[in-house]
Amino acid sequence: MTARVAWIVVMAQLTTTAAHADPVEDRALAHLDRGVAAFRAGDFARARAEVAEAQRLAPDRPNPYRWLAKTEAELGDCRSALVHIESFLSRVPADDPRVTEVIAVRDRCVSTGTLRVDSTPSGAAIHVDGGAAISRTPTPDLAIGVGMHRLTVAKPGYVAQQAPLEVRAMGVTYAHYTLVAERAERPVHRRWWFWAAAAAVAITAGGVTYALTRDGDARLPPVICDAGGCHP
Repeated sequence: MTARVAWIVVMAQLTTTAAHADPVEDRALAHLDRGVAAFRAGDFARARAEVAEAQRLAPDRPNPYRWLAKTEAELGDCRSALVHIESFLSRVPADDPRVTEVIAVRDRCVSTGTLRVDSTPSGAAIHVDGGAAISRTPTPDLAIGVGMHRLTVAKPGYVAQQAPLEVRAMGVTYAHYTLVAERAERPVHRRWWFWAAAAAVAITAGGVTYALTRDGDARLPPVICDAGGCHP
């Protein structure tokens, strides 16, 4: 094949590729790429927005559903994640290498619930099953394993509160606590028993003084007054 003929073939291939290029799919791929980058950076809200746009532009492509499911699981929206997991699985063969990853997300969703905790006043530490504090009120959505847990809410200066709590799969469990301030130690002179004791002491002292005075008056010698003055 001469160089001229080879050049004609290459140009024909490029022309065919350009003719079949889909600008909508290109935009979808650009949104998906930005969504994946945001997901890996931990910006899940932006990742969901970008991947959702990719899914809207290319609804028949499986990969946007996969990334939507992963993103929504991170955001605690397992109900939506499960819908997109099924959409992905219905668009790929069973031996697709991405299936294992998506099924793991599904398993995590069906065994995890979402917990939201608030308190009055806010800023209380949240402990689950006696462990270290995992957050402070008001919380963002916390991913917690389904089942019964013991929740402790504690804040300095307030009485800690404990309560059993059941977390259910694919739902949101809400908990609100009103904390009661601890009683501060009052000065001795502000306690009721101090004044009761003081009153008892005063009454007893008064009685003793009266008795001594009365008895003393009875024992004093008579006073006699004459021209020379008064003397016992």
